[in-house]
Amino acid sequence: MEKQTTLVMSDTDFYDQIAKDSKQALIQMISEAGHGKTSSLRTIIAYCREKHPDIVFKIFDVSQAWFHCAPVKYRQYVTMEKIEKSHIANLEDCVYEMGALPNEVKRAFVGTIVGMDYEKRYNIKLKITQGTEEERQKAQEEWDTIPTLVFIYEESNIYFGSYSFRKNDAYTPIFQNFVSVGRNYKMRGFLVATAEQGEIAPSLRRRSRRIFGRLVSEGDLSRIRRKDKELAAYLKEIPRYHFIYYTGEHTYGPVRVPDSVKHVPEDYVIEVQPQVNPVTQFDAGWWIKFGVGFGAGLLFLRFFHII
Repeated sequence: MEKQTTLVMSDTDFYDQIAKDSKQALIQMISEAGHGKTSSLRTIIAYCREKHPDIVFKIFDVSQAWFHCAPVKYRQYVTMEKIEKSHIANLEDCVYEMGALPNEVKRAFVGTIVGMDYEKRYNIKLKITQGTEEERQKAQEEWDTIPTLVFIYEESNIYFGSYSFRKNDAYTPIFQNFVSVGRNYKMRGFLVATAEQGEIAPSLRRRSRRIFGRLVSEGDLSRIRRKDKELAAYLKEIPRYHFIYYTGEHTYGPVRVPDSVKHVPEDYVIEVQPQVNPVTQFDAGWWIKFGVGFGAGLLFLRFFHII
């Protein structure tokens, strides 16, 4: 039996519901290329931050769509050379422009950042229940003030594609944990894709809500048509920059989302200190080593240091 969703027309309801859900749900943003996904999402996350000042964002950009304009404090241009020289920092409130990296290296880099943040938050919660009385008190105080961390994944199929969770690599468990239990550790995300929903891992599709722009994929439209024929017909013709927020039960919009963010993030540059003793640098922070396959051989990345 066809199910009709409840339509909510108010622009404020559209933004407020997304802002509320951004702290507890995974949200996919799907539309055809050129519909205005990035500029609209900039405005949406700026609203989320205004509504919830305890949210911080990490944006994984692959096409300079966010690098020159984003509602965050910092930006970093990620290259193989900078990774090898330990010149990339794990920052809250930052855009990481990774377009120069091959897809498998993008996946490794993003998996590393997400894994580090997950491990840090996991250990804080562990101390709340397993530590000494002093450790429990200190950990609880830290947890009470730790912000909700919302990741923005451009071209999210690179990390969450249909076959990504079947890969036998070090990063698959990290992304699986993020999807399944990230909410427990104040870690959520917006997942942006031009590709159709079917290219996203099923376990993520079941757990996510959706911001829809114009859809041209018959696969996407048929999934919606089974629940709401009128909505599917509208999404096929929805004007540029207009979006609908779909929770499965309620439909918010359509709303024309303006391109209202003009902020240019500040370049974050790591000051290179002369190394007298490499051991002291190792003790000062995080180290990570990963290998990535290319063609007929393997490219082994050197250890890189995340401040």
